[in-house]
Amino acid sequence: MEAQELYEHARKRVKKRKKFYSHVITWVVMSIFFILLNLSTTDYFWAIFPILGWGIAVAFHGIQIFTNEWEDSEIDREYERLKRKRRAQNPDAEDMEDFDPELSDKDFV
Repeated sequence: MEAQELYEHARKRVKKRKKFYSHVITWVVMSIFFILLNLSTTDYFWAIFPILGWGIAVAFHGIQIFTNEWEDSEIDREYERLKRKRRAQNPDAEDMEDFDPELSDKDFV
C-alpha cells in the first residue's frame, strides 16, 4: 500500500471508532435521562427496557468495529508471514510488493 492509501485506511478506521464512541456517549446520556424520567413519573422501573435494548445495539456496534479491526490485523500478519516465507525460498527476489499470496498458498502448506 502506498502512504496515501494507508492514511485513508487509517482515517476510515478512526472515523468508525469515533462514531462508536459517540454512540456509547449518547447511550449513557439517554440512559441517565430515562432513569431520571422514570423516577419522576412512576414506581415501575420501565427505563430498563430502552436502556437494555439500546445497550444491545451499542454492544453489536462495538463487536462490529473491533472484530473488523482484529480481522484486518490478522490479515496483515498473515500477509507478512507469507512474504517472509517467499523471501526465504527465493532470496534473489528484489521486489516483494507485487507478491500475491493467493497464487502461492500451495507452496507454503
